[in-house]
Amino acid sequence: MLLFWKRGFEGTSMADLTQAMNLSPSSIYAAFGDKQSLFSHVVKRYIETRAQYAAEALAEPTFSKVVRALFDNTVTFLTGTGHPPTCMTLAGAVGCSTEGAEARDLMTEIRNQNDAAMKERFLAARRAGEMPKNINVDDFTRFISATLAGLSIQAANGATKTELKRTSQTALKMLGF
Repeated sequence: MLLFWKRGFEGTSMADLTQAMNLSPSSIYAAFGDKQSLFSHVVKRYIETRAQYAAEALAEPTFSKVVRALFDNTVTFLTGTGHPPTCMTLAGAVGCSTEGAEARDLMTEIRNQNDAAMKERFLAARRAGEMPKNINVDDFTRFISATLAGLSIQAANGATKTELKRTSQTALKMLGF
């Protein structure tokens, strides 16, 4: 997981994988099929384990707490130890060539699913009367998603936890939170 996360789908070779996993290429192919299949397994594991910070934020009881937790949890995740300082769904396969299109499409699907989960939570907040009716939920979802992705890019660029927190606080302030 960490190898794909750090180097991306196309930047990770089978030689890299065999060395990191201490397995022969034939063992990897026997267990997973091909590199794309292994990548899909890795991404599923990432979603089930590492990427739960967003789901935890969406489970907060109020709209305000959800939005704050999305930012706080993202900063905490991006600045955690033991993994690259970025989100795997962005770093893993955004800029793939035609040969990596399946990996790129998988990451796009996951990001779209994440956006759909946010939108659904924001719609629930609207139904509960917590989200102002004059806010377009689709636009708000895209804005939050884009801002969180920007935090990931800033973290990959070397922004510190303090800097990311300040950026988050600025975004929250601009949003009226």
